[in-house]
Amino acid sequence: MRMMRAPARPSPLSRKVLLRGRALAALAVLVAAVIVGRAVQLQLVEGERWAAAAEQQHQTRAELPARRGVIYDRNGVPLAANHEAYRISVAPRELRDPAAAALALKEGLGLRSEAVSEVVTGERRWVVLPGRYTADQRSRLTGVRGLYFERVFERYQPRGQAAREVVGVLDPYGEPLGGIEQQLDRILRGTPGYSILRRDPAGNARASISLPVVPPTEGADVHLTIDFGLQEIARDALIEAIESSGARGGDLLISDPRSGEILAAVSRREGRARNLSAFTDSYEPGSTIKPFTAAALLAEGIATPDDTVYAERGVWASGHGRIIRDVSTHDWLSLDDALRVSSNIATVKFAALLDRQTHYRYLRDFGFGSPTGVEFPSESAGRLARPARWSALTQASLAMGYELGVTPLQLVMAYGALANGGYLMEPLLVREVRAADGSVVARRDPVRIRRVIPTETATRLTESLVSVVEEGTGQRASMMTYDVAGKTGTARRLTAEGRYEAGLYTASFAGFFPASRPQLVVLVKLDEPQAPYYGGALAAPVSRATLNAVLAVRSSVLDSEDLMDARRVGDRPAGTLARRADLRRSRNGAAPTIFHVSDGLPVRHDDWVPAAVPVPSVDGLPLREAVRRLHQVGLVVSVTGDGAIPTVDPAPGTPVTPGDTVYLVLGEGR
Repeated sequence: MRMMRAPARPSPLSRKVLLRGRALAALAVLVAAVIVGRAVQLQLVEGERWAAAAEQQHQTRAELPARRGVIYDRNGVPLAANHEAYRISVAPRELRDPAAAALALKEGLGLRSEAVSEVVTGERRWVVLPGRYTADQRSRLTGVRGLYFERVFERYQPRGQAAREVVGVLDPYGEPLGGIEQQLDRILRGTPGYSILRRDPAGNARASISLPVVPPTEGADVHLTIDFGLQEIARDALIEAIESSGARGGDLLISDPRSGEILAAVSRREGRARNLSAFTDSYEPGSTIKPFTAAALLAEGIATPDDTVYAERGVWASGHGRIIRDVSTHDWLSLDDALRVSSNIATVKFAALLDRQTHYRYLRDFGFGSPTGVEFPSESAGRLARPARWSALTQASLAMGYELGVTPLQLVMAYGALANGGYLMEPLLVREVRAADGSVVARRDPVRIRRVIPTETATRLTESLVSVVEEGTGQRASMMTYDVAGKTGTARRLTAEGRYEAGLYTASFAGFFPASRPQLVVLVKLDEPQAPYYGGALAAPVSRATLNAVLAVRSSVLDSEDLMDARRVGDRPAGTLARRADLRRSRNGAAPTIFHVSDGLPVRHDDWVPAAVPVPSVDGLPLREAVRRLHQVGLVVSVTGDGAIPTVDPAPGTPVTPGDTVYLVLGEGR
């Protein structure tokens, strides 16, 4: 019988090979399962998401800038507008032909060869070219790979910078700096949109109508209460006053006392960027505050205009070691007289009749010591301490216009309350806001904040302030044809260290016109003028010149019918007229006709028709001086052309009527 042999047992090495093969097979099966599972996940579960991601790789998003709203004056004159421009960037590593790109940049944009070479051959991956470029310049670079274009809206002021401190500016990044641009940025800015561009195989972005586009929302337009014609007049008058007086700066405001609208606002400061300090900086007003002490006395029935005090012949030791002085010597003065001659001594004695709470309440009710709420950034509230913090000298100081800080805006609104019968108005700088389609989004209507004094008190104070201009310290603000009511001020100025320094003064004048039917309130303030530094000598004539220019151009803000009713013809004593008028007798021996001659503009009283004037020559003058010379004779100026040398049209010597428009044509000269 044959014996069966038991099978040989695999060696350890064979077992290892077998196990390894099985492991590899299992791993292969597992990997295959994972791959299949992942493929199923990608194709069936996540297919739509990944398809969208793949589509996104062929698309790019481009922002569509929103047009910033335009800022207009009250008559629709654009003060800040936009023009389309392009920002151009270079990606040097994407340039196929750097030499050709450099040539295109040089010829298309007018860049220097050295600058272009540095851009296209430099190590930077992305370079934004300085400046902004026109659509024509952008079209010259179409098709150059590696160049990128971003459409932007450039801000500019089409009527020059007469209203710059009111409007504000934008920095190079489009952020607002001051003025209405900053205050109403959210309204003006709008909302950018975007478009989706498809990239072709070469990486170039192409527009596709099949891809979504979100259009931008344009910013709203803002219409101000400013009248650009009056703004130019105010600017020229203030600049001339600063230059002629050697002052370090100043402010000039014009408002409508009936509505509280600000019609012109100009500020200038030596060595400082333009800002509207008439709204943002306070100062000690001096004697321009005195009418408000008189208003409190009259409204409370504590004194009458004819009550008198002894003025101590110009020097008075008032107690507490204080000496109060007047510029001129007087004996007995009524309340009317105290305003007319601006007596510190008499005013302080009258103020002592008021208790502290009443004195403070009237100053506060006239708007001092609190912000007016005007729509403008960084408005100052001024300074007016509560009675509990007054010293023994404070009430006398307040009566003379010290120990309080007011802004020119607060003061012009307070004089508006005297002019309109006793109501403090809210100052209006923004008239309305309109959407891009022209529809009115918001409108600002006049707001009476409070009645401060009775109408009878305001009327009686107006008579006192007319006497200031006709017979007192404000005579250089007097106009022949209309009564002007106002008050001068000359105040010592505090230094940065909080001390009064000899020779530093603020000269000012505040008043309204015409006194019987007020339509305009004017405030002029000059900082640190050279001698003579009195408000009556410096600020008052600036007010008169400003009002004469406003009348000459026949501004639309004036009510001509009311002006006719307010004319002061034949109601003055003949002696007064003879002293202040230019009397001329016709050749046939007829009775003399009375003329008022101001800044070369003769105004005849019988029919109020301004005589024709010749167009003055402006050859060789800087633009600002040319505009000022034309304004002086009552002409409206429109600037056209591009260049630095102004010529006037119609030609110099051509007879024109004050109020007519002449054109300054800018060119490069001959």
